[in-house]
Amino acid sequence: MFRKILGMGLATILMCSTLSGSLAYAESKSSTYDASFFENLKQRAIVHELQEHKIAVNPKASIAELLNTVDSTSLKSGNNNSDLKQNLEKLNKSEYIYLTLDGEVYSSEKGYVGMADKVEPKEESVMDATYTETSSLSESNNKHDVSISSKRNPTPWEVSGGTTGTFSRVQLNYDGFDGVNASALLPRAEGIRTGEQPWMYYGFDAKNGRGIEGGFSFQTGQQRWQGYIKNEKYKYSIDTWVNGEGYNSVKFYIDNSTYNAYLLAYYNQIVVMQTSFDFSDLSNMSVKRVTAIAKKNFDGSNIYGSAINGEFSEVVVSKFNSDYYYPWDSYRDYSFWDGSQWFGTIDWPTDYITHFGPSVWIRNPNR
Repeated sequence: MFRKILGMGLATILMCSTLSGSLAYAESKSSTYDASFFENLKQRAIVHELQEHKIAVNPKASIAELLNTVDSTSLKSGNNNSDLKQNLEKLNKSEYIYLTLDGEVYSSEKGYVGMADKVEPKEESVMDATYTETSSLSESNNKHDVSISSKRNPTPWEVSGGTTGTFSRVQLNYDGFDGVNASALLPRAEGIRTGEQPWMYYGFDAKNGRGIEGGFSFQTGQQRWQGYIKNEKYKYSIDTWVNGEGYNSVKFYIDNSTYNAYLLAYYNQIVVMQTSFDFSDLSNMSVKRVTAIAKKNFDGSNIYGSAINGEFSEVVVSKFNSDYYYPWDSYRDYSFWDGSQWFGTIDWPTDYITHFGPSVWIRNPNR
């Protein structure tokens, strides 16, 4: 069991040491997001870290008081809490990036730094799983070793997101999930052709259609993976990582007090995105994880690149009304046929996807 919001030392706030180039422009602008605003973001992150380690704290305590808490707790318990201390030190010293609903980007170190990239109105995502009322055809099995598409041989138009690429999408029901944490191994992208792009990420979907996602996309020019966070209107990219690199901590969560989304990896740069979520959204939120190769107008056979050995392992999730993380497999997968399309959990197409434990391999079966 893991304490809520930070469980397992995993991830929900992508990080890196430099501000990278997802900005459409930057200009001189008076920031309404001052030092005290970023101190509040930092204070919330530190509270979450302490709660993850089952240390009771006053959620309104100052940062200094919170940092002193771990020292006094270590003395009383006899534990050295070295990992916790290291994480807290990084949280206290890291740069914090904040994205507003209007796409403005602010830095705790640089002030206003520009605008995030706009998402095209018709841009689709391979993680698409728009909410539709489930029927009696809802899948009851909570294990992913039997994929939904094994029941039949759907066309691309009979899978939600099916024309956007090949993917392994695992999604939980709309039961109020607000955090996901895992160790992650980025796939090894090979033979990627023009128009193909590997992805690996988490996503949250509300019943009203609002959604947010965060994770990694493969940059074919650089041959590297780039971190990102995205909502329906804006996308912000951060630093890059080598092909096939692994992480012991990737976390994505929604603060159930401010409704900000936090994406975290390595504790070097904290990326926080303002959302339009409210309490009713959190109480009916779904979470998903996706490994994919995207391509426009995918017909079920015309992707030729591979994404080898992508892995989310030791995956845990939290809910808005709980203080702990629990294993993903403790909950039921969300998947159903609405009469025209499969939604939620699915391997598409099945002959492209191979599972080796938590590892996902995506490759054209005819190559």
